[in-house]
Amino acid sequence: MIERYRGSSSVALQSGWPPGASPTDDTMDGVPDWAPDADRGPASLAARVLGQLRRDILSVRFNPGAKLPLKVLAHDYDVGLTPLREALALLCGAGLVLQESQRGFTVAPVSAEDFADIAACRRRLEPMCLALAIAQGDDGWRRRIEGAHRRFAPVAPRVGENAPIDEAWEAGHRAYHFALISACGSPALLGFCMQLHDRYDRYRRLSVATKSLMAGTGGDHEEIAEAALAGDADRATRLLDRHIATTTELIAEAWPAGGRGLSAAL
Repeated sequence: MIERYRGSSSVALQSGWPPGASPTDDTMDGVPDWAPDADRGPASLAARVLGQLRRDILSVRFNPGAKLPLKVLAHDYDVGLTPLREALALLCGAGLVLQESQRGFTVAPVSAEDFADIAACRRRLEPMCLALAIAQGDDGWRRRIEGAHRRFAPVAPRVGENAPIDEAWEAGHRAYHFALISACGSPALLGFCMQLHDRYDRYRRLSVATKSLMAGTGGDHEEIAEAALAGDADRATRLLDRHIATTTELIAEAWPAGGRGLSAAL
């Protein structure tokens, strides 16, 4: 039996992840090419299992540090052991799963040091990608930003809104952030950013349960988009860095009681 998360996250038991596309598509949701969803069309069995596992880990359906017994997963996902091992191996490379000799696979644990490292990497890498995108962005890039912001606005958090953060918010938020950097010109950088977002968002889902807690950073998205579309790289990157820093502090402050707080390593 796999240990399920029973903390405060409102999406703890939701296993679905919205269908998406590549980082340059107008409908992009920020899902990396190595993790296609079944909804995207023909995909290998390993890719389907990979998408399901990734969703279940990011939605915190599986508790950090939980064992991932192959026979149980094979039964739950109705798949053989070979594609399951392939999917788990890819998730090990993405930092979401660990493999230890004699112990098999486990969900990657969480720690203050790990969160601080991930947040610092986001603050270094994402503004750099945004600056590159502003320098190279074309009309298609501008349309992606405008479209992603337009779709995200209706589900963006507002002060006093105690509704849980749902998958519509998750998809819109991810699409917005990757629309901003989609014209950076480097698939490798986009891949790194996607892995960082996955690992960062898992901490946020564990810590922040309602939209009202994210309302303080909600206005940042419009400001960043306006600066990017105006070609003001200095302002856009400064605002993005501030947005990530503020969100990081929010996640640390809202971290469930017990154990060492995330703020200790920030």
